[in-house]
Amino acid sequence: MKEKITLSLTGHRPDKLAGYNLNQKFYHNLQSTLENYIKEALCHAQVVECHSGMALGADTIWAQAIIKYKELYPERVVFVADIPDENQPSRWPKHSQDHWKQLIDQADRINTYIEGFEDKSYAFVLNQRNLGMINACDILIAVYNGDETGGTANAVRDAIKKNKKIAFVRVKK
Repeated sequence: MKEKITLSLTGHRPDKLAGYNLNQKFYHNLQSTLENYIKEALCHAQVVECHSGMALGADTIWAQAIIKYKELYPERVVFVADIPDENQPSRWPKHSQDHWKQLIDQADRINTYIEGFEDKSYAFVLNQRNLGMINACDILIAVYNGDETGGTANAVRDAIKKNKKIAFVRVKK
């Protein structure tokens, strides 16, 4: 058994998934699928470190899955929140901001990526966040519809360039 496996996730925002209502069956099924990746990793490693970019959509569902398994295996599941900066949810609806705060408060570690890039675009900082999660992981889980543009597509390409193992969770366009 390995000492540690690190899982990171890249995935679409709600507009490319099932919308902003996280109580839909799609999101329950997605969370169950993501939980299975953690469960499987626990069969192969003493510790499973899970990184979430904490954006709305797939990242939020992944964070919920991590927290569920962290509660079941507090000594074996580590939750790392990789965020561009502390203001990440500032433009979101209040209920989404509150949910983000609830989730991030349960993180074991928070990595931020704005330092040294304050003069760069937010998209650049988000890409730095994605690169940080890709560099950290053994396996990148990609909740991906196959689009050739956007942050998820960039992350998949970057992971391929870095020869990372990618587990695709296909979603319809």
